Order: sequence, then C-alpha cells, then structure tokens
Amino acid sequence: MSFTRSVVTGGSVLIGDPLTAEFRRADILIEDGRIAAIEKDLSGLDAKTIDATNRWVIPGFVDSHRHLWQTTMRGVTANWNLTDYYWCIRSHFAGLHDTDDVYAGQYAGGLDALAAGVTTTLDFCHITNWPEHSDAAVQGIKDSGIRALWCYGFYPSPQQSPSFTKPDDRFADARRVRESHFSSDHGLIRMGAALTEVGLQPFTETIREIDTANDLDVPVTMHTQCIWARPKINDVQLYARAGLLREGQIHAHSNTCDHHDLSLLRDAGCSVTTAPDTELQMAMGYPIFGRATRLGLTAGIGIDIVSNNSGDLFTSMRILLQHERGAALQPVLEESGLGAIAELPVSTRQILRAATLLGAKALGLESVCGSIEVGKAADLVLLRNDRLHLRPIIDPVDSIVMQATTRDIDRVLVDGRTVVQDGALPAAVERRGTELIDAANNRLAQRVAPLGGWKLTVPPNFVDSAVAAFEAANAENDRASRRM
Repeated sequence: MSFTRSVVTGGSVLIGDPLTAEFRRADILIEDGRIAAIEKDLSGLDAKTIDATNRWVIPGFVDSHRHLWQTTMRGVTANWNLTDYYWCIRSHFAGLHDTDDVYAGQYAGGLDALAAGVTTTLDFCHITNWPEHSDAAVQGIKDSGIRALWCYGFYPSPQQSPSFTKPDDRFADARRVRESHFSSDHGLIRMGAALTEVGLQPFTETIREIDTANDLDVPVTMHTQCIWARPKINDVQLYARAGLLREGQIHAHSNTCDHHDLSLLRDAGCSVTTAPDTELQMAMGYPIFGRATRLGLTAGIGIDIVSNNSGDLFTSMRILLQHERGAALQPVLEESGLGAIAELPVSTRQILRAATLLGAKALGLESVCGSIEVGKAADLVLLRNDRLHLRPIIDPVDSIVMQATTRDIDRVLVDGRTVVQDGALPAAVERRGTELIDAANNRLAQRVAPLGGWKLTVPPNFVDSAVAAFEAANAENDRASRRM
C-alpha cells in the first residue's frame, strides 16, 4: 500500500470549531488523507508541499441537502413555485430519465459542488426508478470524487412501465445496493435512505421504509413539513406518536414546524437542514434556521436543487443570514423603531459553522469532516485573500461569509487529494462533465417536448386535490399511528 504525505504550508488556518476558532498561521501535515499534525512550522519534512501563502485554509463546506440528479435540468425552475416543481419535475420529468442521464446528473453535480468548495454533500437521490438507475447514481457520485451520504430514494417516480411495481421490489433493490456498493461504512461515499413524503402513501409503508433503513443500518432523511395547508399537515407529531423519531434523522426544510415540533426533533436527537434559495422562492415559507438554532437543534444548510439555484454555499450562506436578520428585525422596527435594535440576530460565525461543522454533524460525520482538527479527514478549501475585493481584512470570518465568492477558491482537497487547483477542475474532468450533462439535457429535452415543453401547465385543481389527499392520508396515518 502506498503512503502519501503532504504539507499545506504558509496559510492562515481556521483550526477547530468555526464558532469559536481563530485563524492563525500554521502548517498542516496530511498523511494518507488525514490531518496528522497542525504546527507553526513543519518545513523540512519529506512530503509534497502545497503552498497556501496569501490563502485562508478553511474546512470544506458540507451541504446537508441536495438532489444531484437534477443537474440535468439546471435553472429550469428559476421562476417556479413548489406546485410547479411537483407537477413538472416530480410528476413528469423524473420518470423520463434514463440510466445515462442519471449518471450524468450525479457526476456533473458532484463536480459542480467540488468546484464551489463543497467537499461533502447529502444526496437525496429520489431518481432510483430502476436497479440500473441505482447503480448509475452511485457510480456517478463516486466518480466525481466528492464525499457524500448517498441516500437511496424510496419515492416511485411516475412512469408508464415502472420497474418496481410494489414497495417490496424497491426495498429489495435497496438491500442489493447496500450489499454490492456499500459493504463498508467508512468509504468516501456512505449509504443512507430517503423517505417518501408523508401523505403520498399509506402510513404503514412509511413505517416499512424506516424499518428497512434500520435493517440496512443507514441514516434516514426526509422532506418534512414544507407544504402549507389548513388544517396543518404535521409530520413531526405523527412520527412522534408512532415512535418513529430516531437519533440521526435529517429532516429537510421543516418550514411549518412550530416550537413544539422543533423541540420534539431536538429531544429525539434529530437534525434539520434548511435550503434558503428554494424555500424563500417556492412558497415553502421562511427558513427555520434561527428558530432551530435558538432551541439547540442542529441545523445545516443545503443547496437543494441546481435545477433552481447555484450550487455554491457562499450564496446560500448570505441569503440565509440576511433573511434571518431581516425577518427578526422587521417586527421590532414596526413596533418600536430603530432605537429598539440592540444587536443583530445570527452571526457570520454561526452561518459558517452551519455550512461546515453542523452540516457534518447532521450527516453523522462530525468525527470525519466539518472542521480542521488532527485526526479528521483533510477536506480543505484554500481561499485567496490577496485580491482587492477582500482587502483590507478586519475579521476573516466576516470577510469569507460576506465578501468571498467561488472565484476566490484556489484549491480544494478531499481526503487529502487535490480535486480543484488554481481555481479550476482538471480540464479533462470538466470537459467530460460538461459533455455528459449537455448530452443528458438534450435527450431530456426531446422527451419533454411532446409533453408541452419544460414548463407544463398545472391543472387548475392540482393544489386543492393534492392538499386534500395529504389531509386524508394524514388523518388515516394519524389513526394508524395511535393504534400502534
């Protein structure tokens, strides 16, 4: 077995928990993908040198909720709401993807994340329409080189000739994938399970999905309470009454959760992840980051879908930060005026921590990544700080969260391996990713055209009928959970 050793030298390093850590001049010794030492001066070692002069060295970003496969439809939902999304993508376009499309979306999506400094992602992969899709999805994300919790999606995309005709078929495929692709829980890609939304199936099937994930011994993630309806559809309390809230679950969005719901999640050892770009746009409601954080609930930040927004967390961090501040301050301004404002809610450090260490904690990977510490994986981002738009530097964390962009990325390392250098992916890698994703989009466009194009007309009664179905299913689910 070959032994690799390198030293990142000359940089200003954020060592430890981003909430309290300070930047200091330090060298980082990397041995076989792990941080072996952090010292003031490690010159003279027999190791490859990575020059970080005039660079900040920060932990790689951890994106705690993304659907990589939707890279095939980049930007298509830019002017859509959640109803448009469900009707067009979830109800139609998802079923039109073939195996090559799935691979392309996963591969190019992983590369896109890496180029933006995201070294770890949770991939909510609800495009497993066929066993071949499952294999292609896993291979695509593996080939991209990103670290990930890849979550097998139990949701059945509508298709004319489905491969899985009953839930047992999909559970069997999940078991096959676990055995064939994830025999170890210590690789760069680990397996999780992504549940079907509550209300889209009998509650007994939701229980079976969770039971299957438990049998596979993998983490569970789900879309939780992001649809506004009257009466309220309350997934969290339904899960709680059925005894299904478990430590390590990752609840995405959760916009309609109130104080009690969030407290239930916290007390059960769950985490939440917020995706500010899509939530604010698509009528999912305000992100819950601030409320969750104040309750002591682990809250990460996710990109969600590049079929809508960019894949970089610099943008998402700023959107989330300013939303939280604006939403909290406006009622005070209206009630008492500017003089009543003492300090801003949510700090830049809290946001950077959410995009790194808290994301890792949500994924169960806080011992692996999310901060720069001896023993952790060398998942690092080197940011140039010698450019005009970042000078002068008063507080590096403030500068990174408020001023830096993806163009400041100099180098990205995953498990000690350089995946981005001089601000770019390797030319051949980027070219392959571009060619694959363009070809996939061209194929999809030909299949979408007969349906009416990329923006399909939503039936007039779609929202009302969907909400009614959710309400009916939720009522039945509630009765079922109380009988357990």
